[in-house]
Amino acid sequence: MLSVKKKGINSKKNLNNLEEIFPKVSSSLQSALKDEIKNETLVINNKEEVIFKTFIKNIPAAIALFDKNLNYIITSDRWTKETNLNIKDIKGKNIYDVVPDLPQKWRKIHQNALKGEHLKSEDDLFKRRNGSVEWWRWEALPWYTPHGNIGGIILFVELITKRKLLEKKMKETIHALNRSNAELERFAHICAHDLNEPLRTIANYSHIIEDEFKDKFGRQAKQYLENISKNIKHMSTLVNGILTYSQYERSGLNKSFFSLQHIMTSIKMILEKKINDKNAFIYSDNMPLIYGDRVFIARVFQNLITNALKFNESDIPIIYITAKEKKSSFVFSVEDNGIGIDPKYHHKIFDLFERLHHTSKYEGTGVGLSVSKKIIEAHGGKIWLKSSLANGSQFFFSLPKVPQAEMDEKET
Repeated sequence: MLSVKKKGINSKKNLNNLEEIFPKVSSSLQSALKDEIKNETLVINNKEEVIFKTFIKNIPAAIALFDKNLNYIITSDRWTKETNLNIKDIKGKNIYDVVPDLPQKWRKIHQNALKGEHLKSEDDLFKRRNGSVEWWRWEALPWYTPHGNIGGIILFVELITKRKLLEKKMKETIHALNRSNAELERFAHICAHDLNEPLRTIANYSHIIEDEFKDKFGRQAKQYLENISKNIKHMSTLVNGILTYSQYERSGLNKSFFSLQHIMTSIKMILEKKINDKNAFIYSDNMPLIYGDRVFIARVFQNLITNALKFNESDIPIIYITAKEKKSSFVFSVEDNGIGIDPKYHHKIFDLFERLHHTSKYEGTGVGLSVSKKIIEAHGGKIWLKSSLANGSQFFFSLPKVPQAEMDEKET
């Protein structure tokens, strides 16, 4: 007869684990096991032993029962599949004969389990004699006779090699991508910085030619110079956009608590001329105290307000900024009565250098929204919009309240 005492697997916690691992076990057998466990000792008489062995054999997990000499008593069908042991009758065979390349540390694990210890590992490396490597998740614990003596051990195992190899490959891929991204960011920064110099030179010579020879040029020549000047300005704007984008990627976040109310006041001062030129009105709620990078969050608001002014042909542009506090975040919105955005372009509006209008009508590079998206996502938030043609736009973004982990870190 076999029994399992509280030291082994008869606690409510371990029973619950069994029920989670073996969902296919009949509810009646689970109930019977639970009733026995409440009495602290599971005793299986001769009649019940057949049921118990049937239970072990058919449960959908790799389980093996051993005696004190570590000879197999019974295994689940899953055990031979999981361990790849092609043995028709494993009963009575010693584990070290069946698995001769079992690592030496397992002898100590087995002996400790036979002394009453409950041992487990979520991630154990197993090197075979043939050079192959496997990873296992396992658990080892004793079982007891009706007289309270340890009768042997029970092993639960799960082969997790495929999962570990996939995790390793993912880490290598992420590392390679990070390295590639860092190189691309550096390349973009260098290119943008180096391109500014020849652009400035071309612009300077263009102005010199225009000043010194303007009386000798005809209407067409002057038009050519004007086109050159416009394209230089546009190219310079693109280069500066790349610089802005690469500088953000390289700088990281400097988080602290700060008042958004002060940020809104500063932005309105910076954009005062544009606001007056457009005869616009900007209304805002009482802004909260938030936790994040002050400079970058200010840039997000400035980018969205600037766009709301730029893409607005109303006689009186109106921009309304709101802040709503949620359980774990703040949600902000910047709403305008501008030209709106066709829903078919919503999915690409945050892409780098994505423009919906020609530069002859609206200046810009298409960098602002892309940078804003990166800033918000780096803070753990998200950004989205609601808009349709001729009905204005409403940009939303969320910012999480300070995470508890960061609060704990700051306190320590």
